[in-house]
Amino acid sequence: MSTEPTATARRDHAAGEPDITVYPCHERFAGRRPAVLVLPGGGYRFHTEHEGEGYARWLSGIGLHAFVLRYPLMTGHRFPAPLESCRAALYRIRDGGHGLDVDGRVGVIGSSAGGHLAGLLATGTVLSTERLAAPPPRPDFAILAYSPADLHLLPDAPVEWILDGRMELRDELSPARNIDAATCPTFLWATAEDPPGFPNALAYASALFDAGIPVELHIYPRGRHGLGLANGVAFGGHGEVHIAHTARWAQACEAWLGAEGFLPG
Repeated sequence: MSTEPTATARRDHAAGEPDITVYPCHERFAGRRPAVLVLPGGGYRFHTEHEGEGYARWLSGIGLHAFVLRYPLMTGHRFPAPLESCRAALYRIRDGGHGLDVDGRVGVIGSSAGGHLAGLLATGTVLSTERLAAPPPRPDFAILAYSPADLHLLPDAPVEWILDGRMELRDELSPARNIDAATCPTFLWATAEDPPGFPNALAYASALFDAGIPVELHIYPRGRHGLGLANGVAFGGHGEVHIAHTARWAQACEAWLGAEGFLPG
């Protein structure tokens, strides 16, 4: 018997303050620094620590403040609840009160399900079921790892679960189908051995290119879905896989951040 909540048991909206863990940039970096909202993956069923704390520690080490969000999961919620939580976290990082000297620029990084949310933030997605008083906040840059960008590229069964049966939202919740001129510069990566990650990375990169949005795409030959940093450092039972060449994506991303002006010297 399934232990997942029925559609009527899932909450439509996020409640309370967003659940954020803060990782200040390393002490060797002085002055105001950009920040990054970290959205771990986990298939909307759990939060993977290697794509949360693991990413945060890497970002801290290259001079960025990191804020890991544990957004509402689909085991107890449905859209727009996780997206609401991401927006609230973005507002909170920009508004201050966390004690860190953020220079005003806030990016987002996400893997898998977290990357899906990062793409929705970047494209300013507003569901037809929502009523917002103002345009939603958007990040200044985005880093997406093997992330769903077009839900039409995924099998029906997992999409139906993610959308709680509301398949009419498939287009609205596909970042690649909602890019506009205000979408931020984006760094994408995936591997050729990852069936969902590879075609979605290509689709999102193509859509960004067609819209004139700066994009950098890396496809690595080896590695399964959910690699994270691919450096063999595990957090919470995930991230133990080390693929040296694939792990270079972090170095490429750091170089991209510098080239695009998002990483101060």
